[in-house]
Amino acid sequence: MTISLPPEAARYLEEYQQAHHLSSRSEAVLKAVQALRDQQLAKDYAALARENDPERVRLLEGNTDGMEPGDGSEWL
Repeated sequence: MTISLPPEAARYLEEYQQAHHLSSRSEAVLKAVQALRDQQLAKDYAALARENDPERVRLLEGNTDGMEPGDGSEWL
């Protein structure tokens, strides 16, 4: 597969690759595709929750795992 990116996007991709110690630009693009997929899944799950139980949607919006955010202090 071959892709073309605007110069600023290509520059960012290379900076991201270096900053995250990825072995190739392909690995950096894979991370981006995975993030897009995860974002879409979260939206789809929220839509499904709205269709099936509007009360459950609050557990999914802005939180992909359905858990409330915390700093871990409750486990200390």
